[in-house]
Amino acid sequence: MPTNKHAAYRYRILNKCFTSRGRKKWTLDALVEEVSRRLQDDFGHSSGISKRTLQDDLNVMRSEPPRGFNAPIVCKQGYYFYADPGYTIEHRALNKLETDLLRDALGLLQQLPGMPQMEALQRLLKRVDEVSDQKPISSRWIQFETNPAVHGLEWLGPLYRSIAEQQVLDILYEPFTEPALSIRLHPYLLKEWRNRWYVFGRTEENKLWNLALDRIRRIDPAPEGVTYQPNDLFDPETWFNDLVGVSRPENGAPQTVLLELSYLNAKYLETRPVHASQTFVGEREGRHRFSLQVYLNHELVNELMRFGKDLAVLEPEELRRMMEAR
Repeated sequence: MPTNKHAAYRYRILNKCFTSRGRKKWTLDALVEEVSRRLQDDFGHSSGISKRTLQDDLNVMRSEPPRGFNAPIVCKQGYYFYADPGYTIEHRALNKLETDLLRDALGLLQQLPGMPQMEALQRLLKRVDEVSDQKPISSRWIQFETNPAVHGLEWLGPLYRSIAEQQVLDILYEPFTEPALSIRLHPYLLKEWRNRWYVFGRTEENKLWNLALDRIRRIDPAPEGVTYQPNDLFDPETWFNDLVGVSRPENGAPQTVLLELSYLNAKYLETRPVHASQTFVGEREGRHRFSLQVYLNHELVNELMRFGKDLAVLEPEELRRMMEAR
């Protein structure tokens, strides 16, 4: 068995041996037998491990982080045990680098509005600051693009908890140009686009919908007996790969978009691409051309409209018509 295979699992087994209330001192042979038995039970590995592999594991556990755990493993009269009876690798203290990184991350997360964990994060940040001698990240140094006046932020916390707890919701939703409607939603994902938040989920018709939080008027838990259906409609990790924004045409497909701009606007587009697929394809008579591979939606049109009349859509014809209509 290679030394590194299931290594993290073996460390946990050894830690459990050394922290067991009934038996905290082990011979090398007993440790080999116990680790081999657990590997057989959990992974079906019948050949066990060698003494050399187990001794290597003990040395790794003794070594300093990040390679090991600085575990106080000693051997006396042929018995291995923790010199500190209260030690465990499961609750080891953070080192200074880890503490500083955690504090910086918490400082940045404070700028995210509406999340239900914010109060707990504040308490955790205070505790971390007590053991860190480095100043916490301040909004005076770095700021995200946030707008606390945006409507709908009050729904972020309840929706986040509903996703985490797999709670079906009855939502009263009021589109801009249509009467309010009641939607039963199995929520899967919260997504931000241009300071506006959306919740993605399954409707009772088994369709994937996204609802803008600023148009939600009420959220109630669905009645008891309504079973939450796990997400098998889309993969949040890849769903947006071909999208600008959040709207994906139901029966569409990504298309090749060819754009042309003057030099100055081309520089703005080049340094702030509309989409990850954006590629410079050449220059003609002082105008620069770029291609994209995306779905055609209103968010794409909005992004392109900011360049005004200087931007020309060379293809496809459908996008050109959408731009002209706008």
